[in-house]
Amino acid sequence: MTTESTHYDTVIVGGGPAGIAAAMHLAFHHRKVLIVDRKTSPMQFANTPIHNYPGIKPLEASVDILQKLRKELRGFKVKTLFGNVLRIEGKVPNFQLHIKTSKPTPTTLTAKTIILATGISRKHPKVDGDWKKWLPYAAKDHMSYYCPDCDSPITKGKDIIIVNAGSANSALHVARSIKPYAKRIRIFMTEDGYAPFTKEFETILSQSGFEWTQGLIREVKIHAPGQRQQLLTTDGRTLECNAFFVAWIGVPRSELAIPMGIEVDERQSIITDQRGATNIEGIWAAGDVRPITQSIATAVGTGVYAAIIITHYLMNLD
Repeated sequence: MTTESTHYDTVIVGGGPAGIAAAMHLAFHHRKVLIVDRKTSPMQFANTPIHNYPGIKPLEASVDILQKLRKELRGFKVKTLFGNVLRIEGKVPNFQLHIKTSKPTPTTLTAKTIILATGISRKHPKVDGDWKKWLPYAAKDHMSYYCPDCDSPITKGKDIIIVNAGSANSALHVARSIKPYAKRIRIFMTEDGYAPFTKEFETILSQSGFEWTQGLIREVKIHAPGQRQQLLTTDGRTLECNAFFVAWIGVPRSELAIPMGIEVDERQSIITDQRGATNIEGIWAAGDVRPITQSIATAVGTGVYAAIIITHYLMNLD
């Protein structure tokens, strides 16, 4: 079944900021590290500048930051294997990771320790019934924003439509976050969202004090990115604004963790202690797969912290 077997001090599943930061620290301490990356991080596509990551004046986009992190990583001679981890077996110090790559048969790698930095999957709004049709506008060119903690101040003076793919409460969380900044806020509840529209949602929204409506998106028109944009609905309406702010559903990518008995919360986020360790010895988690605010700075911090603890842990295994 396997075509190669190589032993590492740490295998990191996920090549986003958390995984890369962890790999850099471990490699700096002369540990044999591998990153397995399936290249699905939202940072690979978002090109709206990041405002709350220190040390990047002038501002840079997520995709540019990720590329710089990858370039810096190459200087540490850390190998990245592009593929999808199918399952993890074994226990410390002999975990086996079965990985699907471009090769016809899976690859098996072994590791003393593992970091799960698998991130979160975004559920985007649907356009004409297909979420992929929203991707040209997803966190690109100031057409749409996704993170209230990161992007709320950017909406200052703008007419914003919150395009909601989740619950009424998720829409209101965004609305309240951007209220101090935006000139006008309207909530558009998508009737084909991932949380079905209910009578309770209608009551919550009607009592919220925010303008709101509901319907299905037939088409998106961008006349001037971040200035003049339109949602065209299936019932013939045209809703115009300066930009969209997406209230989306996030699904933690914890599908590898759950079969191993790693504890998760009600949202399926991986539960760790304050140092990033899971309840399974030898396995840590970092970044957005944990129940934390999604921020590059936060992800990097959790990755480095996990790597610091693993560095000391490995000393005891040697």
